Amino acid sequence: MKMRALNHVNLVVSDVDEAARYYQETFGMELAFREGDFVFLSCGTSDLALVKGQPLIHRRFHFGFRVDTREEVDAWLARLRERGAEIVHGPQDYGGYYTFSTLDPDSYAIEIYFESGPRGRAGDVTAMLADS
Repeated sequence: MKMRALNHVNLVVSDVDEAARYYQETFGMELAFREGDFVFLSCGTSDLALVKGQPLIHRRFHFGFRVDTREEVDAWLARLRERGAEIVHGPQDYGGYYTFSTLDPDSYAIEIYFESGPRGRAGDVTAMLADS
């Protein structure tokens, strides 16, 4: 048996409105559904769910947005710096993998990256983890 795709990630956030606004204004995500303190934001074929609660942050937990070019990584970096976002990693060039990470309002790490291959996983991710 095999899953078709990853559909969504659910984040527990301290303030649903603030988190939703951040992801909508910063990354252009669209509101797909809301019921009380539960929100689904749309991003292409994947969703980000936000629910009110006490965030539990592990230092290696993060999620990433893949872009099409290195120039887009740099453009996102400039945009986030203009917004006063803290850059917690990078920009770092691992050859076929170019990346940086920032934090959302609850300190979840968000990676913005370009990957030259179709969806590589081994060497680049191992090198990135060694840096943290």
